[in-house]
Amino acid sequence: MAIPILMPKLSFVVTQGTIIEWLKQPGEMVTKGEPLVVVESEKATVDVESPGEGLMGSELAAVGTTVPVTTTIGYLLEPGEECPRLDAAPAPLAEDGAAAPAAAATPQGAAQEVGEGQRIKASPSARRLAQEHGVDLAGLSGSGPGGRITQDDVQAYVKARAEERAVRATPVARRLAESLHVDLAGVEGSGPGGKITQDDVKGASRATQGPETGAGNGPAGELVELTTIQRLTGERMSLSFHTAPHFYLSVEADMRQATALRETLLPAVEARAGVRLSLTDVLLAAVARTLAAHPALNASFEEGRLRRFQEINPCLAVDTPRGLTVPVFYGADKLSLAEIARRRVQVVDLARDNRLSPEDLQGGTFTVSNLGMFGIDVFHAIINPPQAAILAVGRVARRPRAVGEAVELVPTVWLSLSVDHRVTDGAAAARFMQDLVSLIENPYRVLV
Repeated sequence: MAIPILMPKLSFVVTQGTIIEWLKQPGEMVTKGEPLVVVESEKATVDVESPGEGLMGSELAAVGTTVPVTTTIGYLLEPGEECPRLDAAPAPLAEDGAAAPAAAATPQGAAQEVGEGQRIKASPSARRLAQEHGVDLAGLSGSGPGGRITQDDVQAYVKARAEERAVRATPVARRLAESLHVDLAGVEGSGPGGKITQDDVKGASRATQGPETGAGNGPAGELVELTTIQRLTGERMSLSFHTAPHFYLSVEADMRQATALRETLLPAVEARAGVRLSLTDVLLAAVARTLAAHPALNASFEEGRLRRFQEINPCLAVDTPRGLTVPVFYGADKLSLAEIARRRVQVVDLARDNRLSPEDLQGGTFTVSNLGMFGIDVFHAIINPPQAAILAVGRVARRPRAVGEAVELVPTVWLSLSVDHRVTDGAAAARFMQDLVSLIENPYRVLV
């Protein structure tokens, strides 16, 4: 019996996904759990595992197709079994929640084939980098599994090409390229023997930096396409800001004890977990334990009703080259500091390499966003829907603070809570912040 391959639900707020690459071709045998297709949502780009064992069917939704979650995008078959036809895929929901006209999913297009039907095997990050630098993947050899072209392969090629073309550029052209921030790897030379001239650099600069203008006679500028994550995150944040009535609470917390705790536990955590304990780990532990006592903040607003989550699953906003993503720390209120630190290092590395799995992104109940490493003191974050709240964390810095009868410079941090007023009120949120600050200033209680 045919096993449907479904567009996965990468988190409980994701409504659609885009097919980036099929890792298997029609007729290939696959086993359960084997990477099958690469899909992208506003959360991340992930390899989706095979739901079973069988032969890849002849009907595969096309690369580049965007469909709602749980839509069938292909089939696994038993030997000799006829492949069912893919039904028309329902279109993504419009902003007002109405469904747009349906579009049929079609077999994978010829754009993924080279020569005699041979398909280029390349990771999504390698394809994106190749497109940015005008690299033809057909001319590259892959160092990944099965000859798959990786991001490192493309970077090595771009670097070698830039070095080769820099040698062919005149000294004046090289200096001009540096001042105009022109990458010589993308410049074709018109001089003798392909030598890159000053005019070639000027032409490349005009092509990349102008003459793009907006409506009317506005200033020139470069139009840059948003990544899928950036576009969909922007749409969801805009919807959250305009539909959820936000209110904000900010408080300054003394970080002396939290800093001392981190320094004391650094050797033990590194020996146990193989990672360095950070203040973010201490904050995540404090947030998780505080949420356990304040279920009104560990909740969401859904269709006019409140959903209070039984699990404490805070998310951590992670900056990646393709935009923000928010991996989940499951059951963080029951994790040790070493376990939280290990999980943080793991998900940050996976997020930045676009290797987060659907399980890494599902089931978050609260979000922590830390911009302290960028020197930001205070900011207000937009709630990550459909969660009820998000905590914005600034930098730890020495600031004047009353200590007894004296004023001393003390390491402190500003914490700002954004709350959906449909879910809870100011008093409940204030009690949460009061208890959170108390735990941060007496952090040894997170070890109990």
